[in-house]
Amino acid sequence: FTTLLYTIKFEGYGVDDEIIWRDITQCIRNVGQAKQLADNFSQYPWVNVQPPEPFEFDVFISHKEKTSFVDIKSTIKLLGADRVFGSPILENEGYDVKQFIDQLELAENLATNSKSSSHYHSFLKIHTKTKVKWRRVVLDCLCGSPGNVLTVLQTLGSDPNIGMIAPQGFVVQRSINCANVTFKHICSTKYNAKEIFESSIENMKLLYREMYNKELDSKSDIAFSAGTMFWCRYEDFGAGLWLKIRSWLSVRWSTEYKADGQIEHAVERMFGGIPFLNNVTIAEIGLPAKPIATYHPDYHQLDRFKRWWSLLRHTTNGNLVRPLLEKQGGLGYYDMTDVNIRRKQGEMAKAAGIHGFMYNHYWLSNNAVMGKIPELMLQDGYPDIPFMFCWMNEQFPDIWVSFAEEKKLQPEQLYGGECDWKTHFTYLLPFFRHQNYIKVKGKPVLVIKHANKTDLNSTMVKYLNGLAQESGLNGIFWVSPHAKPSDISNAMGATNYQSFDATLPFQHDTKSRNQRNFWGTFTSYDDSLFNNVNPSIHHVSSEDFKSGITSYFEQILTRFPTSGLKEIDTGHIFFISAWNNWSNQSVLEPTDKHGFSYLSAIKSNQENTPLVRDREQFYKDYRISI
Repeated sequence: FTTLLYTIKFEGYGVDDEIIWRDITQCIRNVGQAKQLADNFSQYPWVNVQPPEPFEFDVFISHKEKTSFVDIKSTIKLLGADRVFGSPILENEGYDVKQFIDQLELAENLATNSKSSSHYHSFLKIHTKTKVKWRRVVLDCLCGSPGNVLTVLQTLGSDPNIGMIAPQGFVVQRSINCANVTFKHICSTKYNAKEIFESSIENMKLLYREMYNKELDSKSDIAFSAGTMFWCRYEDFGAGLWLKIRSWLSVRWSTEYKADGQIEHAVERMFGGIPFLNNVTIAEIGLPAKPIATYHPDYHQLDRFKRWWSLLRHTTNGNLVRPLLEKQGGLGYYDMTDVNIRRKQGEMAKAAGIHGFMYNHYWLSNNAVMGKIPELMLQDGYPDIPFMFCWMNEQFPDIWVSFAEEKKLQPEQLYGGECDWKTHFTYLLPFFRHQNYIKVKGKPVLVIKHANKTDLNSTMVKYLNGLAQESGLNGIFWVSPHAKPSDISNAMGATNYQSFDATLPFQHDTKSRNQRNFWGTFTSYDDSLFNNVNPSIHHVSSEDFKSGITSYFEQILTRFPTSGLKEIDTGHIFFISAWNNWSNQSVLEPTDKHGFSYLSAIKSNQENTPLVRDREQFYKDYRISI
């Protein structure tokens, strides 16, 4: 039995809700992508990255009787599931915990009747929680990226002391005074630890008596995952104990919703309580970092870029890196109009744990300039990876137009009036509506490189927001990569102007702490290929890049407890410049000097997310009150 078998148990009572279904399928998609990464680990020559074990996974789903299971099954199979099992919910008794126990019985019967007689190694329990922010932060922690999934599976497969992994900040422990914890969405004066447990203690005693035929110590320390979504090693969960009392529970399930005090609330607490009482550690996993690499759609049949490739190929500057050739596993000196190149770029990025690309977008003289590659992506779908735009609202750098014949064609950066703004928005709208376009709060994210330019009209920003809303979007999520929001507002000269939604400063030093909304760093920077007079040079070794990324990702993990649910809409997006800025030597793509080491640094961190094993020590380390 070399291939581990996992399962997702999913109560889908609200699966008819399009938003809930999208959140759930994204979780399953990430598990499917983790499976694909494990299967194809050897496709690239990763550096010092531990290979994950291959696995298969099944999905069990309880759904409303009127919901078409055939449609659900076909969708989930396309996401990578090996088998999908469904059972209709005739009456919503006991809510998700009752449906989950029914799924346990089905899983046990399958294992008993199977010729391989193999039980599942681990399972993920999720459900269609109607509180949007709660559901999203929980799913993001448990299965928000393929890297988080692989972290969980490798931990449950290798650490016998950890049997359950819950979303960070959602574990409630009876011995900890929950009222002072900073996770106010879980631990508040209304739902403090004493009330959470004491309101269900009598029912918990009944459960324990039925399971073990003995009394539960009233003073026992118990912990559980609030929201009842978690990963668990199958043998540590005690499935047989729950099936033993299934008939006993069947006449006690509630049919009317109450916030607490019912039998299902006691069951919820004992899902974690039984393993915890048996000395199984309940670890916590935080929100995953989502690296976005800036993507230069410039390298194709334009004269200037053909010359750049030629200069790079023949330079005698020994400090510069060149593309790793295709025969060595790299991409070579490519032409991005080749769909296979863009397909490989997307596949390579996803395999390394890159969440998406940020395209440089030029709009000069009321036209898209160098827009061929993103336009091709709309046509053929590659690179198939989440993406967003950075509006490079500037003239071309002098070096770009240093050739005499091109100077005559230099377009101007003009903003124009409403007619021009609408033309620009009409061009952007098909990208904004694309299923892969990155959104925050339902708004497509648009970075403006020079948001503090005095000639950038705040009226234009408001107008574009209005056009987005008229087109069915929630507006546009505006980001500035340099200035503070207050600086942007002052520069635009509008006293009542709502500042940009976020800022994005890039740091050369990957270890620098950054208190802005988004985080960003460079791989390296060296413009000496074209600048012989006063070049700007900052080289970051792959080792320093890896240690810096590790520090950044740890800070992203530990930032969440101090902010609760306020920042989860940004999804812990982390920007890296760049994927392929070869002219300035800022690249993640494999090079002749470093191979895959920069990509390996990201992959290693993405698939080894730090877990909180000791809550008290964690809170002490990061000065969080408990």
